[in-house]
Amino acid sequence: METLNVYLRGNRAGTLVSEHGRLQFCYATTYLNQPGAQALSYTLPLRAEPYTGGEVVAFFSNLLPDESVRVRLAQYLGISPGNIFALLKRIGEDCAGAVALVPAEREARAHADAEFKVLSEAEAHAVLAALPERPLNVGAEDFHISGAGAQDKLVACVQNGHIVLPLNGTPSTHIIKPGIPRFPESVFNEFYCMRLAKACRLSVAECSVLRVHGIPYYVTTRYDRQQESGKVLRLHQEDFCQLLGYEPSVKYESEGGPRLLQCFQLLREIALPAADIIEFLRRIIFIFLIGNGDAHAKNFSILYKGKANRLAPAYDLLSTAVYPNLPPKLAMKIDGRNHFDWITRGKFLRMGEKAGLRNHLVNAEIDKLLAQLSKILVPFTEKIQQSDPSAIYSEIQSGIEKRILQLKA
Repeated sequence: METLNVYLRGNRAGTLVSEHGRLQFCYATTYLNQPGAQALSYTLPLRAEPYTGGEVVAFFSNLLPDESVRVRLAQYLGISPGNIFALLKRIGEDCAGAVALVPAEREARAHADAEFKVLSEAEAHAVLAALPERPLNVGAEDFHISGAGAQDKLVACVQNGHIVLPLNGTPSTHIIKPGIPRFPESVFNEFYCMRLAKACRLSVAECSVLRVHGIPYYVTTRYDRQQESGKVLRLHQEDFCQLLGYEPSVKYESEGGPRLLQCFQLLREIALPAADIIEFLRRIIFIFLIGNGDAHAKNFSILYKGKANRLAPAYDLLSTAVYPNLPPKLAMKIDGRNHFDWITRGKFLRMGEKAGLRNHLVNAEIDKLLAQLSKILVPFTEKIQQSDPSAIYSEIQSGIEKRILQLKA
């Protein structure tokens, strides 16, 4: 039997146990007795009895990278890709939200003062270039940080244009993504779509383009971190797969993963403000308009701030429709359809009805987004082309203009 101490916002919340490959999570009695103790997960409410079911696997597996990234990470470490416990033991000291998993032998180091290593440009270039062979910079001394998702990335800090590695459990603050070889200009694609979402008054994570040795990288600021009195604090969050109890291997609806109507129902169950439900609707409309076919359940999260639950800012917004090697389909169906060419205003209205949204509300949100985009799209593209030029922008714009017409019909 092996154990990992599980911390939430710096407090030891409980223990993750692996026995013959079976996972068990149990809250610590001292944590349960703390006033205002917060549950680790919506699917793991506070209780004295241990959890041994699929909800444990779903929550902790979603803290790790997905798909080929996990396979390559496991190969580098000599671990089975399905061994969630062993992977978290190696890279779980800084995870999504306010979660940290620490082996007993590293307790002292993981709770010491913040510790950083500033990388020279040459060192940063070497780390980023090695991500295909060493995902998440695994194996670096005193660097044990996980990052979810199916794309190579470095989870670290960016300070004054320099990449900085937070060591020994020090919270990271940024996610740095290289371009995806199969998808040209993916860095500028995501940068454009995220900035456009912000221009349309959607709630989005801050982002920028960082160049290292002349190579552009997409950088986003972690919304689950905040500065307070000169310190970086972790904010807890869960993605929709964690909240609904799905493992990341079934994050797509086509594989049996969460559906949009489940997501809307979830927002009501956890008592999100009405403004956040409308924000979620606007985000779904925007995702269609930019042609984002990869907006699965792990690309939406809930952020816990004090006693309030809020929809987390948007992240991972990009246009997949510009790549002919990808199917022109949404990851989650709208009224039973997912091909971009088949989505109409009527589809959104019927989806809204099933989700308990009035037709006039859905119509109004569609009209607002179309009006905003019709006003700003061309000048926005011209402006971003001047500051961070890329050939991809005009392609994304053309697709948006086409889908605007679909919703106007």
